Amino acid sequence: MHEEECKMKGAAKVIISIAAAVFMLLAVFLAGRYGWKLSGFNACESAGIESVEVGENTVHMTGFYPGSFPEGFCGYYAKEQDGTLYVGFKFSAVFGFFETGDFDITIPVKGNIRQVVIKTRMNEYPVWDAENGFLPQSEQYGVFIRLEPNDVYQIFMSYSGFSGGTGVTPESGEYIFMDNAIMMAAKDADAPVPFQITVRDADGNLFATGEFSFDAKVQRMYLTVTADGQITEDQ
Repeated sequence: MHEEECKMKGAAKVIISIAAAVFMLLAVFLAGRYGWKLSGFNACESAGIESVEVGENTVHMTGFYPGSFPEGFCGYYAKEQDGTLYVGFKFSAVFGFFETGDFDITIPVKGNIRQVVIKTRMNEYPVWDAENGFLPQSEQYGVFIRLEPNDVYQIFMSYSGFSGGTGVTPESGEYIFMDNAIMMAAKDADAPVPFQITVRDADGNLFATGEFSFDAKVQRMYLTVTADGQITEDQ
């Protein structure tokens, strides 16, 4: 009888251990999936936006993860304020193994939306407004940058009051949109705004750096990171 009780206690311990392990894995999964929302926009990333449709009670958006490395879509965080809907996105490499970075979301809204803005911890830029509708990259104003080398991993842009960038590797030769707020800053200052571009490789080593000035009269500025570590302005 004693031996049978020991076996039962041993089996119970195994079951408890398995249950605890499953619970921990589930907790980690849920934290990665939803826990980031506790940090709000501080945990949000930018995204490639393909379409924005604004209705009376909803905003419908489709898009994709903009990086070269597979990361799955975890969700969005949104805040409605004074006619503007701010939206941030979250992706995770953990979920990239069994989910894509593509998303198709419908966000409920209460008021009359006049502008939709993508917002992250360091940056924000509009993708839709009531006057112009959806604003694809070609209609955004600010700084665009493209790469010749394929091993560049991080591109950062900074100027007075702003620091932000992208930690992904765009396709070589493809322009990516860096910042929209510098257009507003230049307009407010009524003068060109100096800014700096810093480029690093996958190991974090400095690959290239350059200082430029953005003039609101130009509206769009195009830069190229060359394979020999230079940053040049495209005419």
